[in-house]
Amino acid sequence: MRGMNRLRLPYVEDLVGMVVPLDRARITTVGRAGDLAFPDNPYLHRRVLEIGWSGGRWWMKNVGSWTTVRFGSRAEPIGVLLGRGRSIVLPGGDTHVVFAASRTEYEVVVRLPVEDDHHVAPPPQVSTEVTIGPRALTLEQIQMLVAFAEPILRSTCVSVSEIASMRDVEQRLGWSSAKLRRKLDYLCFKLDDAGVAGLVSDSVVPASRRRLRLVEWALGTGVIDRGGLRVLDVRSPLSVETVSEIDE
Repeated sequence: MRGMNRLRLPYVEDLVGMVVPLDRARITTVGRAGDLAFPDNPYLHRRVLEIGWSGGRWWMKNVGSWTTVRFGSRAEPIGVLLGRGRSIVLPGGDTHVVFAASRTEYEVVVRLPVEDDHHVAPPPQVSTEVTIGPRALTLEQIQMLVAFAEPILRSTCVSVSEIASMRDVEQRLGWSSAKLRRKLDYLCFKLDDAGVAGLVSDSVVPASRRRLRLVEWALGTGVIDRGGLRVLDVRSPLSVETVSEIDE
């Protein structure tokens, strides 16, 4: 919807002219086939976000099965992570939301009247439709992700930026430097091919912050969690439930 009266109405927009009003009687979606649609990217979920009214307040939910979402205000860094299946209560005013699929990053803004500032109950779980995404991971790929994220998984006081170093992971898993680099390269390119952003630069050189981005993606999508720490001590060459392939 273009050119709508924006003064008092809640709405979501894509910053390039597309505006979708929010209706308290229905859920508004954002995604490849959403009410606010980005139809040209097959790596983008059909629905990434749901925005709806419940319990007297607006809420937003990440309904993508492997897409991480970040949000914040214009005055603050857009750095708060909204993981898969998680919901937040939206404050009055503007909330900037950023998500990515393959090499494309998207930003939308949810604009609410300030008086729409009340309390909300969490929304029900909503399943998403299948889109292009990463194939199942091998045991060693999961071990590597958990090892990088181990400081975060073991302590609630550690920020996501404090991931394990390459040397720490080598020692934790008993891998050589060459093996870890090879495994890391392989996984980053594999996920990049599946549309996970931020792991490979446009020049097809591994991104400098790829380890941090990899951990953010794994935590945000639920690929790993605290229960996964037990895989660090597994030394069997056989795969776990999620394994469907053996990498090099």
